[in-house]
Amino acid sequence: LYFHLTSAMSGKRRVSYFYDAEIGNYHYGQGHPMKPHRVRMTHNLVVNYGLYRNLSVFRPHLVSHTNLTRFHSDDYVNFLRTITPDNMSDFGRQLARFNVGEDCPVFDGLFELCQLYTSGSIGGAARLNAGLSDIVINWSGGLHHAKKAEASGFCYINDCVLACLELLKKHQRVLYIDID
Repeated sequence: LYFHLTSAMSGKRRVSYFYDAEIGNYHYGQGHPMKPHRVRMTHNLVVNYGLYRNLSVFRPHLVSHTNLTRFHSDDYVNFLRTITPDNMSDFGRQLARFNVGEDCPVFDGLFELCQLYTSGSIGGAARLNAGLSDIVINWSGGLHHAKKAEASGFCYINDCVLACLELLKKHQRVLYIDID
């Protein structure tokens, strides 16, 4: 959830909501606490309670490899793009190097999931920069534990850092508050 304080304090707020139905199709694996289908459940609540009527709803445009390497190392992003459950036995050294394993497992569609959640955050930041939104919601985002070249805490791509970098294109400072 991102917002532009000055605009949000005056008059009717323009709220943008980023959601892609595909987000709920990804699965970290049996017994893993990270459950992307919860984003779909949240979206269903937004729809069933009619909250979407007060929002501008957007499906994120997928960000490119170049966007992801504004913070993350090129070799790490290439690894995420290449690794699959079928080929992971060929990448033993890289799995350890990039901390991909138990907490941050390899699963089908890993890179696509990273693109989806990051695209909503960067897209939201771009809308704030353009003055098109006062508040932006991306329930799939906020995966802030990922490091420059390492997965951490169920997070592979740090969409928060990338969104802040997008905001810094227009704003002199960005306040980021982590509440988990």
